[in-house]
Amino acid sequence: MLGMNKVAVLGAWALTVAAAFAVGKSTAPTGSDPAPEDLGTAIEAAIGEPDMVDRAERIARLLQHLGPDNVTEVVEVYERMLNILGGLSIRPFVAAWARFDPQAALDHTLRWPYDDKREMGAQAAIEAWALRDPAGALERYERASDRDPGLGEVLFFDMLTGWLYSGRGGVDEYIANLRGGKRDRAVSRVTAKTLRNGGVDATMRWVNSITGNDSYENKFKNNVFKRGSRMVARWDPERAAAWVMENHGEEYTFDAPRVVAEQWGMKDGRAALEWVRDHPDQEVHHSAARAAYLNWLKSDRAGAVGWLESETLTTFHDPAIVLYAKDLGRRAPAEAVGWCERVHDEKRRLGCLSKAAARWYQRDAVAAETWLQRSPLDEEARRKVRTPPKKTPQRRGPRGQRPGDGPAKEP
Repeated sequence: MLGMNKVAVLGAWALTVAAAFAVGKSTAPTGSDPAPEDLGTAIEAAIGEPDMVDRAERIARLLQHLGPDNVTEVVEVYERMLNILGGLSIRPFVAAWARFDPQAALDHTLRWPYDDKREMGAQAAIEAWALRDPAGALERYERASDRDPGLGEVLFFDMLTGWLYSGRGGVDEYIANLRGGKRDRAVSRVTAKTLRNGGVDATMRWVNSITGNDSYENKFKNNVFKRGSRMVARWDPERAAAWVMENHGEEYTFDAPRVVAEQWGMKDGRAALEWVRDHPDQEVHHSAARAAYLNWLKSDRAGAVGWLESETLTTFHDPAIVLYAKDLGRRAPAEAVGWCERVHDEKRRLGCLSKAAARWYQRDAVAAETWLQRSPLDEEARRKVRTPPKKTPQRRGPRGQRPGDGPAKEP
């Protein structure tokens, strides 16, 4: 069974796409350099190039000449050097091989003895295959997945990427029929690839083609719109906000204001909160304002605090106050209690006070007790404030050693 390296599965795509781009989309050599008499020897020399950029350029240029007549000699080079090669050398080679014989490229790389190299090669092969023949790649992927679900997981995103970039169609229907987490991950992958390949306009067009299709269920539409609005908001939050408002009232946009506000808050918390405040649906205000302020507080604490101190506080500000009080509770719990008292919603105010007062009690029990006696907290809440937090028991290692103490010595 193919080794399951999750980081490689999710991150390897970038190198594969770069390799496919470098190799090109045609099966015929496009470089101006003549083919060397011994391609294997030339590629071996290129692999030894110290400069990474020059190495990638030389390998890609030489691989333009790879074909059925000389692939064997190049395979021999890679077999001999496999244990010392990385993705920058492996992926372009396999992608070039898969241009004219994807089945052989995939089958060969699946026999490699090193898990990480095997995954690199198989992913590059299935993506290059799907780029030119999505139906054939899909059929091979499904056969492989049926026999070995672990292998299917490794190949899934790369097969999907190649298919999407092929422009042949059918990807939307395919992912719409997936279920559970696999569909969620596929939606994220296709949205990201579309944004990378065509920018914001292409992403919005793709999302709109899904949400405007009555044959798709609302759960799928919501998934697509949520991920699309998040990615667009990372690039252009104002445009994402306008896009959400254009779709206002649609069932698939119910969480979109929060998603956009969350991303916008990292760049311009004030603008994000103003947009949330003006949103016509009052029920989205709390979640969206909280998301925006949380990221603003993380990225620009001084700006976020200054805004809150300058505002005439209303119910709209409750989530920001609670977040700021929580932040203060770690360093100034008495001040945090003062902010909690300004929360308008009673339930949230009492919850905020309980947490801030508990931190205060740990630091200055006398002062906290004085406040507690006149506080709006009931007796049960006061009891919890006075109760010391439970200490998490330290996990012990072999022979009672604490983690980090080093290995226990042999008797």
